[in-house]
Amino acid sequence: MRVIKLVLNIINGRVWTGNQLEEIGISIEGNKIIKVSNEMNLLKAENTIDAEDNIVFPGCIDVHSHLRDSNLSYKEDFISGTSAALAGGFTTILDMPNTKPPITNVKELIKRQKEASEKIFCNVGFYCSPINNNDIEPLVKSNAIGFKIYLHKPFENQELSRDNIETMMRNIKKNNSILLIHAESPDLFKNNNHVVESETVAIEQMIKLAKKTKCKIHIVHVSTNKGLKIITDNKHKIDISCETTPHHMILNTEEIIEDQHCEPPLRDRNNQQAIFEGIKNGNIDMIATDHAPHTVEEKEQSYPGFPGLEITVPLMFDLFYQEKITLQRIFEVLVKNPVERFKLKNIGQIKEGYNADLILINEKNYKIIEPKNFLSKAKFTPFKGKKVNGEITATIINGKIGFRNGKILSKPGIGRVLKRTTDFN
Repeated sequence: MRVIKLVLNIINGRVWTGNQLEEIGISIEGNKIIKVSNEMNLLKAENTIDAEDNIVFPGCIDVHSHLRDSNLSYKEDFISGTSAALAGGFTTILDMPNTKPPITNVKELIKRQKEASEKIFCNVGFYCSPINNNDIEPLVKSNAIGFKIYLHKPFENQELSRDNIETMMRNIKKNNSILLIHAESPDLFKNNNHVVESETVAIEQMIKLAKKTKCKIHIVHVSTNKGLKIITDNKHKIDISCETTPHHMILNTEEIIEDQHCEPPLRDRNNQQAIFEGIKNGNIDMIATDHAPHTVEEKEQSYPGFPGLEITVPLMFDLFYQEKITLQRIFEVLVKNPVERFKLKNIGQIKEGYNADLILINEKNYKIIEPKNFLSKAKFTPFKGKKVNGEITATIINGKIGFRNGKILSKPGIGRVLKRTTDFN
């Protein structure tokens, strides 16, 4: 017997259809978009969202988040972190493995997947960072989305010599996966100062190994003009992509006086502007939050990083409204490229048959970024007090209204734990 599913309609908005905004409506049944059409042709609905003054956009994908939980749940947990994701317009996030304990083997991966499944408000996939290269194949079979190494801070007992990284890359290539790299060489730190060369030298070294092994690699949070140029010059030679963060794209040390520690650090105006241009011209493939929650007390002690899930999408749309970046590029760096690079299927488009992951962004209302109002446990940001035109008014996750008008409306567990090569069918 066919299960009757309630229909949700979205009307009166401007809908992003992949390359333009159109004044059309959307019908959602179950977790699927089943109609994208003139509103007179939509299905009869039990619930309707009036999206007047809003852009309707595909749910965004964050390829670089730190959800903490486990022994670090005082900083963030699955409930608070994925609540922040919905409030910030992210319907899918990929979680980093430097948890406590770290995700280095199948046992820890499965444990984390199980814990998450009961708590998450959005779809979440998990990276791993293997101690033993023989664990790569079983980790892939256990749905590791990819692998991550921190050249500047390897885990205890993790050997990141050139030879071992080469072996790791060969195994990742063999299993058709991807290696994410925090590209900073600690050998070049000067009194803990993460100089430009620490990034560029590390990128060069990893590219040499990628050429040798044919491994697919992704450089996280690129922060320097030289580092970006090295990546760009090698894109036709190896399978490489890269990301940056909103703070490396927008902020610089000539404008930020107080200590705002992150790794890699904020750079000078010339580097920041080069990163911004890299987003505009397509040399940088993705924007990622690098959501890094800490307590306020820890941040005052210069713990590295910032919470980013609730501000990244509004910041990007504010740049669009200022005519500093196109909506097409926002779509590419926050949706299209992450979907393609990490092999996510049936999401990222407002089309019939696709998973109903959508966000509504108000086109008229300005908001002041105020960290005390974050749903994240991390109540700080270098963007505090910034006025942005890009408020998320609603987030639809797996066909259900997860967030609307500042409140979480769904229950924990509405999100999915991603499988490798996930197909949202």
